[in-house]
Formats: sequence, structure tokens, C-alpha cells
Amino acid sequence: MGAFVYAEISPEGPKPVALELLAHARGFGVPVDAVALGPGATAAATGLGAHGARTVYASDDPVFADHPGRPAAHVLAGLVAEHAPDVVLFAQTYDSRDVAGRLQARTGSTLMANATAMSDPRHARAEIFGGTQVVEVELEGPSPTLVLLRPKSIAAEPVGGDAEVIEVDADVPDDVRGARVVERHEEQASGPRLEDAKVVVAGGRGLGGPDAFAMLDELAASIDGGPSAPRVRRSTPGGCRTATRSARPGRP
Repeated sequence: MGAFVYAEISPEGPKPVALELLAHARGFGVPVDAVALGPGATAAATGLGAHGARTVYASDDPVFADHPGRPAAHVLAGLVAEHAPDVVLFAQTYDSRDVAGRLQARTGSTLMANATAMSDPRHARAEIFGGTQVVEVELEGPSPTLVLLRPKSIAAEPVGGDAEVIEVDADVPDDVRGARVVERHEEQASGPRLEDAKVVVAGGRGLGGPDAFAMLDELAASIDGGPSAPRVRRSTPGGCRTATRSARPGRP
């Protein structure tokens, strides 16, 4: 038995969600390996090993950054066929959902999204209705099960250790690569990103207008939190309702 963790990375190293997934996987009591793809993957192996990864299958090839989703799913499918893990864990993020969905189409495995915990590769938990109801889920179908776990559902605690790094062949055929990223823009923001903040300070219509949100910014900054705003719903001609989200400093 074994578990794979699809580890998202950044120029600074493994993303926090990747380390949280390793914490989930360690609870299964089986060997845990990580798959890191894209520039910086090899360097990220140090942090992944410190959080419990026995082996890191890595490739620094820019194809995984230049062509979202499809190359990563292609390579991951090959690793799954070769090593036959019982479960592959993904973070509930846009990038990982893309890869997980494509992998499911290749393997025919059961895919569960929005999980908050797992007791073993076949049993997961989800929380609905604002966390007031807990749903216990048994996952059937061929191995591996594929599970998307919510960020911040477990603490990422280092356990020490060094991972063996195995270079992955990134020879992705042209017909698999799909869409290509031609330009990137990074939004400048103050304070922590909302998904990284330990505390979120939220305000709504009760503040009376956009100027009053400065108070939220000041409070969030004083406690190292992330300011946010709820969705604002308004009626439109014809009785339809639309939803928008107010952009606040610190949002991703």
C-alpha cells in the first residue's frame, strides 16, 4: 500500500497546501511519495521530505508551467500505472482540480472533491451546510482513489527526514500539451494571501460603503490577517440575480 501526494510548488518551495496533504497521508500509516512538477520541483524536495515524503518524483521542466493541466496529468498517469498507489491526494485548488479531473478520466478511479479528512485511502469525510453536517464517505472502484482535500483542514507539521529524488521523464507529446500560457500578471497585494491567513477579517453592507473598509485593513494588518468581503447579490432586469465579489487588498 502507498499514497501519492500531488505537490504544488512555487519559486519559494512547496506550497503550504502540499505540506498539509503530506500530513493527511502520514495518518494512513503507509509509505508516502510526492509528485512535484515544474520549475523548482527538485529544490522543493527538501521541504517535502521534511514533512514526510519518502520519495519525490520531480521534474523542473517548464512544460508543466507553460501548459497547464494536461502535461501534469499525463506524467502522473504514467507514475500511477508504474507504482500503483492506493490513493492520490490533491489540494482543492484550481490547478490541482484540473489535474485530478484529467487523471480520473484516464484511470476510471473514484474522484471525491471538497473532503476535509481521511481515515484511510477508502474513507473520507466532508462537511456541508457551513460545517453543521458531517458526511462520511466510502470510496469504491478501482485503485487509486483520487481525493481533493480542502486547504487548512489539517496542520502541516514537519517530521524530519530526507526524500529520495527521482527525476521524472518530461517527454510530453505535442498533442498532449494543449493550451499554452503566453503571459502572466501578478497582482500586487498587501498583507498575507487570503488562503495563507490564519485569521480572516470580513465585512459587508453593514459598513455602509467602501471607505469604511479601511478599518478592516487596519485591523487585519494588526493581527496579520487577511481582509475580505462577502458576495453582494443584486437584482437585475428580468428578475435575475447576479453575484459579485468585492476585491480587497490581500486577496489572491
